[in-house]
Amino acid sequence: MMKEKDASQIMDELEKNGVDMKEEIKEAAKEAPEMIKDTVVDSYKKIEDAVVGGYKKMEDAVVGGYKKIEEGAVEGFQKITDKAVEKLFKKDGETVEEAKERLSAKIK
Repeated sequence: MMKEKDASQIMDELEKNGVDMKEEIKEAAKEAPEMIKDTVVDSYKKIEDAVVGGYKKMEDAVVGGYKKIEEGAVEGFQKITDKAVEKLFKKDGETVEEAKERLSAKIK
């Protein structure tokens, strides 16, 4: 049956065999904060990308909805003005567009 060794015994054995674990541990301890920082920065970058992506989707939806409302209002206004020009200002044999051009030329 093998006897369990504690960490100090293992380190002593490694030192006897020419392996300086204290230096290895010191080096690892120096590198650990940088590794942790990199991991945290990467995590925050992922969160940032998700938040920005979600915001962009909301922005696109709002702007797209506004554009549809605007287009509907403009189209509705054009239909109303076309009907008004047709009923009130159009001469016989003249198209609505021709009547609009004639009217706008008088304004200029």
